[in-house]
Amino acid sequence: MASSRALRVRSFGLVLCSTSLVLSPGCLEDNPIEPTDTASTEDPTAGTGETTAGAEDGLLACASPPCTVLVVSQTLDDRIDVYDVTATPFLRGRIGTDLKFDASGEQVMGNLLDEPYGLLLDGDHLWAAIGHYPDTNRGSLLAFPHAAFADVAQGEVFAEDKYFGAGKFSAGVLDLPFGRQEAIFLLRHPSGKILVGVFANDLRAASWPEPSELLVVGPTDLRPEAIGAFSLDLDTTPCNGGWKIAALDDAVSRVAVACDGNDAVAVVSLPGDFAGLAPADAAAGMSACSTPLASGTVTTQFVAPDGAGGLLAVQSQILEPPKLWSINGNCGIAGAPGDELPPELDTVRVVREPVLLRPAGGGQPAMWLLASETPAPGVLIVRGGASPTVCGQVSGIDAIEGAENAPFALTLDSTRTHLAIGAGPVSNPPFAEGRGQVLWATLDVAELDSCAVTATEVVDLTEGTFVATDPRTWVRAPNMLLIAELGGS
Repeated sequence: MASSRALRVRSFGLVLCSTSLVLSPGCLEDNPIEPTDTASTEDPTAGTGETTAGAEDGLLACASPPCTVLVVSQTLDDRIDVYDVTATPFLRGRIGTDLKFDASGEQVMGNLLDEPYGLLLDGDHLWAAIGHYPDTNRGSLLAFPHAAFADVAQGEVFAEDKYFGAGKFSAGVLDLPFGRQEAIFLLRHPSGKILVGVFANDLRAASWPEPSELLVVGPTDLRPEAIGAFSLDLDTTPCNGGWKIAALDDAVSRVAVACDGNDAVAVVSLPGDFAGLAPADAAAGMSACSTPLASGTVTTQFVAPDGAGGLLAVQSQILEPPKLWSINGNCGIAGAPGDELPPELDTVRVVREPVLLRPAGGGQPAMWLLASETPAPGVLIVRGGASPTVCGQVSGIDAIEGAENAPFALTLDSTRTHLAIGAGPVSNPPFAEGRGQVLWATLDVAELDSCAVTATEVVDLTEGTFVATDPRTWVRAPNMLLIAELGGS
């Protein structure tokens, strides 16, 4: 039987010293390295769609703006993939992030996994949180300038040796060593500052007791000493092992955190003058509330905004239906968790990332899409209310190889009419063959009030690209997705 902890690991892509439904037995070996000495506004209620100016040439070029790109962190394969989804989708190219190089591509021995995770894109840089560089317990933030990709032709790889060697970054690529464990969740503030969620625990441990942090980074000052840090060791209920972070409004005045280490939710309030403050002062002006949820053998990994200042919190486990919570911006729980399932979906158990499909307002409840993993892969429809409920399933996503893969990551474009899905192997991802999928679909939401959504024009962006002998083509954990517009106004 899979433990609660084991069901959580696919998001991080680490090999645990345990046997579970997700990973087979294995241990990370000790192989430390010494750290190196280095140095747009997102709409939080509209998935991760961004608008940013595009470079003239290269991987992020846009000859006829606006161009829409889907950026994918292949978290187990130490790679970032960039797809063009403006019209007919195609692979623009790839960015290698295998900084502690593993010729086998497996990334399962010692500390070789670097793990690209959170992503942001603005008019100057592609930002990527690297969970395990310079080492497993110390992550970094990389900033790739658009200009560095100028010579990347369609389908090519921007390889590591083009910007990194002998422990140093080049080609204009900047790095900020966080000096913290699993600082991998990124959120952009309208001021340009970057908020960073820190898990702060060793995923291989039996428990995650350490409180998380919310960091503030100024994009023009990438010195470790310039980082602002707000501790989530709260007087009420601490937020241990903080996972997904989500802005609760367009102004990013409040940020929700799913606290997986102690099954709680926290909401951090930013100071009113956050935009004009230095990162340390901005963090010092933060305050937070928290509330415990159901505890036991559950995961508490994900939160999503409801479009009205509140949030949906998601808990799941392998033995019971998921629990869906409606929580306001002051950490007040609206009602009992929703755990009822329609008869045709009564086997749903483990669920993953939710994304807001329709904000609450005008007398209508919020509606979300929710990735369903085990044992019924698919994308669910959730209706908001005091006790949110699963009310249906998106039809037309037959392209998911349900026998092998299941959705983990979801994101919508700014119009909420296109859905991106990251689907990977459920069983033992680090040792899987690498035939995961990234899907792009148009949504028909005409019957949304009846809990019916149809995916049309579904494209498997990874179809035909897998080569068993080429790790650059493997897809084992496409667990972080970003949609952005290049060259938009």
